[in-house]
Amino acid sequence: MSLGLVIVPEGRAAVIERGGRFRTVLGPGRHFVVPFADTVRARVDLGDQILSAPPRVIEAGDGREVHIGFEVTFAVTDPRLATYEITNPAIAIEQLTTTALRQEASLTTAERAVTAPGDLHRTVWTVLHDTTGRWGIVTRELKLAVSPPAAPGTPSTAQEWY
Repeated sequence: MSLGLVIVPEGRAAVIERGGRFRTVLGPGRHFVVPFADTVRARVDLGDQILSAPPRVIEAGDGREVHIGFEVTFAVTDPRLATYEITNPAIAIEQLTTTALRQEASLTTAERAVTAPGDLHRTVWTVLHDTTGRWGIVTRELKLAVSPPAAPGTPSTAQEWY
């Protein structure tokens, strides 16, 4: 960077700052910048990224528990917003999805969550799509895996081994 040359690989972008303030976003290729004045704030992957979370126990509105896992496919569309609006997009998307799932599951019964997961999907998708758009990120796909917990007489995986 001291030579004033920034190389950005294909499918990535570089956010450049001058004096601690946003200056520009550089696309793929070789770019000349002012040495020691311009700095690379972040290098952003513009390709599709997959975030998956294992099933978690979530309490439904009727007090019963369901296991809900998810997989979110997203991509950065605006590197500037993705750099300055949110610190870590993957963690933020995971927390947002988990929070939306917990909130929506608390409004339905466990049986309904398992037999008709489309209602959960619609609500969580809307929350994800609307919120991540403000972060310069587009949510491409959301997959939910909803299942009832193990029967009371069935030992859990941890109990089987110990």
